[in-house]
Amino acid sequence: MLEPDTFDEKAKRIYEAHKKEWERLYNGKIIAIDIDASDFVSVGENIGDVDLEARRERPGHRIFMRRVGKNPAVARLRNRTYV
Repeated sequence: MLEPDTFDEKAKRIYEAHKKEWERLYNGKIIAIDIDASDFVSVGENIGDVDLEARRERPGHRIFMRRVGKNPAVARLRNRTYV
């Protein structure tokens, strides 16, 4: 399992690699990033819906969620199999 700082850094690198595209498409929305697959999983207006969709699509994967844009309001969520 990744340490919290390593987890955060990996999520930041994935976001930065896609920042321009995601901010154009999803600015202000919440996205879920799959840390294990290094890609985007889901997008939505609220953290609950995004979380449910991400866990359904990628069971067992580590998921990082944040708001797209200048005010990220970051949340780190791990699937129950990692807790």
